[in-house]
Amino acid sequence: MLAVVKRPRIEIRAKHIPAPLVRFLRDTYKPENVIVSDDNESEPFEQTEWFKSLDTTPGEMIVANRDLRNWSQVTLAEKLGIQVQNLCAMENGRRTVSRKMAVKLGEIFGTDPAAFFDFVK
Repeated sequence: MLAVVKRPRIEIRAKHIPAPLVRFLRDTYKPENVIVSDDNESEPFEQTEWFKSLDTTPGEMIVANRDLRNWSQVTLAEKLGIQVQNLCAMENGRRTVSRKMAVKLGEIFGTDPAAFFDFVK
C-alpha cells in the first residue's frame, strides 16, 4: 500500500496503512493533496504523472530527498565529497547541478538522476 502527500512531500509504503493515519493525512494536508493506492505493484512515486507535473527545482528535489532520510547538509555534503556551501548553493538554486553531481545524487539517494536536472518545459 502507498500513501503520498504533495507538500510537504511524504511517502509512506507499508503492507497496510491504518485508516486513522490516512484520515490524519487527509485532514492535515487536504484530501486533494493525498494519494492512496492499494496496489502493491505501484510504480515509484517519482515516475507517476502527478509527480512529473510538479514544478519542482533540482534544489527542492535535493532537499526533499535529504529530508526523507533525516540527513543534515553536512551529512550529505560529506557523502558527496563537496563543501557544505556548494550543497547549500545547489539547494537554493544559486549553483546548477552538473551531470556528474546528478549521477552522484542518484546513487546516494537510490533515485533517477534526472530528478536533479532542470529541464526546460
